[in-house]
This record gives sequence, C-alpha cells and structure tokens, in this order.
Amino acid sequence: MYKEILKLLKCPKCNGELSLTVENEEDCEVVEGKLSCKGGHDWVIREGIINFGSVEQELANNWTESYEQYNDEDMEKKLSEVPQNQIIIGDKAKKFVIDNISHKKSEFILDIATGRGALFREMVKHLKAESQIICADLSFIVLKYDRIRAKKTNPEAKVNYIACDATNLPFKDNTVDTAVSFCGIQNMLNMAAAGMKEANRVLKAGQSLLDSYVVINEDSKGFKMLKEFCKDNKIIGAEEFTIKTGIRKAYAQANFDNIDIITIGESIGEKNDLDLLPFEGEWFAMVVVECIK
Repeated sequence: MYKEILKLLKCPKCNGELSLTVENEEDCEVVEGKLSCKGGHDWVIREGIINFGSVEQELANNWTESYEQYNDEDMEKKLSEVPQNQIIIGDKAKKFVIDNISHKKSEFILDIATGRGALFREMVKHLKAESQIICADLSFIVLKYDRIRAKKTNPEAKVNYIACDATNLPFKDNTVDTAVSFCGIQNMLNMAAAGMKEANRVLKAGQSLLDSYVVINEDSKGFKMLKEFCKDNKIIGAEEFTIKTGIRKAYAQANFDNIDIITIGESIGEKNDLDLLPFEGEWFAMVVVECIK
C-alpha cells in the first residue's frame, strides 16, 4: 500500500480511524506492516496487500481454490480459452472505460472486485502519474498475483491492493474520485445491489462509476435456466443483473443519477466451459453502465 490512501481508509468493523505501523517499505510502498484502530482491530499488510479478512465466494470466483489446482501460468492459459467473440467485445469494453477515465483528473481510481485484473491490466498501462489505483477483491491470493504482474507491466505505477468485502468497503464516505468494475459487481451475484450502494457511498459527489456487464434476453431459454440455477443455489435475484431493466433499476435504487447503459458489442454465445454466461447459441451483449453520484 501507499501511505497516501491512509486518509481514505476506515476500520471495516467499527468505522474507526486507522493508524499505520510500517515494518518493511520498498520504493515508498509499504509491503509489510499493520493497520490498527482504537477499537482494538488490527489488519495485516503482507506482500504489499492490506488484508481485511474477507472470505471468498464459494459458488463462483474462489481463487484460493483455483490456485490450489493451477499455478499462475497455467491459470492464464486456461482463462485464455474464452471464445474469440467474447474477447473482442470485452477488449472494446475495456478500451471504452479507459478512454472515459483517462481524460479525468483522478487521484484515486477504485477497481471493484478486480479478480485477475481483466480491466486492471489495461488500466495500469495507461495510468497517469498523478493517479493511484485501488484494487479491491475478496481474494488475497488473486491480488498477490495481480501485484506481481503489474510490477512487471509498469513498475512506476502506484497501485494499492486491498482484500476486502465490496459490500463493506473500508473507505470513508465521499473519498474516491472514480470507480470502475469489469463484470466484478455482476459476479457478486445476489450481493450486486449491495456492491452498487457501497460504490455510491465511497464516491465523491458528481463523480462516476463505470461498470461492465454481460447481458442476455429476459425471454430467452438461457435466462429461464439461469433463474432456476439461482433459485437452486439460494442466490435468488442474481439473474436480474443479466438484463438491462434489472441493472438500471438496481442503480436507481442505489441513488445513482444519469444512468446510461451503453452497448459495446453483441454476438451469439459459443461453447465456453469457463463462464456461466453467455449461453451457447443465444444472443448476448457486453454493456458498460455509466452513472453519476
């Protein structure tokens, strides 16, 4: 972590102010240390990552479990097996987000549910010197490898890595200049609405969230199958974040204004064993939601 973000942080248990103890620092980055509050809560900084003790999802994106099966190189190869049409549309969505934030002056850019850094990897290539990225994800292990890759891509970039719950972000109100997510909030499943509300809380007034989604048709066979899947796995409501009407409604309920859903590209789903969406043989689109607090 970089010391500049300390002014943004709060204890996720008691909302108290946090003080920093540095044990090891490299090139102005705190790589080992501790954050403490007066309420007696201590949070470890290890390998450059603040660990707020978040627990990974069991149903999807359990990165610790994945890394027990594959090393990082093998994981990269496996994840590259996504159909080409999804890759092309996804790359367009990432470019759209980066183009939109690159002209803004942002001291802190929050990447919500970073995962393996689909968007973050491109962001770090184009990061302005005056900006810092904050990568927030449930998984300590995935952030560990994100940090290693970012150091190779752009050693000068200032990136903060925080293992935390996006439904209880360890940031004070109105502290973040820009927030982004590449299908990360969507991957929060039935907790996505809570993630949107937290994004709104930590954003400064008048600032924007750019968030991407894979969307499908509500009257499709795939949507019906997805709804049953969500019911069977006790994540009822997660299916609403795969249709435009559900997404728009959730952002409105999270008190965002000027909600604009931009279609980046559309195609027909191909066989893909890695992702639940899109469904093979059915229409899908990648959209970016741009909204303002």
